[in-house]
Amino acid sequence: MKEFNFELIFKLVDNQDSNEYLDVLFENGCDDATISTGQLGMVSLSFTREAINASEAVESAINDVKKAIPSAKLVEATPDIVSISEISSILGHSRQYTRKLFNSDTSSLPAPIHIGNPSIWHLSEVLDWLKSLGKQENKINENLFELSHITRQINIKRQVEAY
Repeated sequence: MKEFNFELIFKLVDNQDSNEYLDVLFENGCDDATISTGQLGMVSLSFTREAINASEAVESAINDVKKAIPSAKLVEATPDIVSISEISSILGHSRQYTRKLFNSDTSSLPAPIHIGNPSIWHLSEVLDWLKSLGKQENKINENLFELSHITRQINIKRQVEAY
């Protein structure tokens, strides 16, 4: 079994108070999550889940939340959408070093999904790119690599189904 760290953010129907669901989430398998209820009508769960693979970890967590709160709608699964600052933090690099990497090979750098302040990318695309560079300092945790691909797929599927 491998350990995966990820976050799931759900919207509750009619701005329900998420504090009502703390016990039922725990009882329905979310005992491996830290639950945040700061915003009315939203609940965020930071999981540390053991599973055979990232897909099983994330899908089982989503199913556990849906068992506890059937009307909850998934808003986002992370890690997925990241800025240079977040990429730097994930990789343990300085922001300046990450920017230097991004400027070193712009022809193969993945296109951002939003250009602005800050620009943002899908983490999975950035990790694929860094892996392709083959530099030792870009060694990427395999669980994070796998997880970033799964969360991207889930977020894209959620967006497509919303139409």
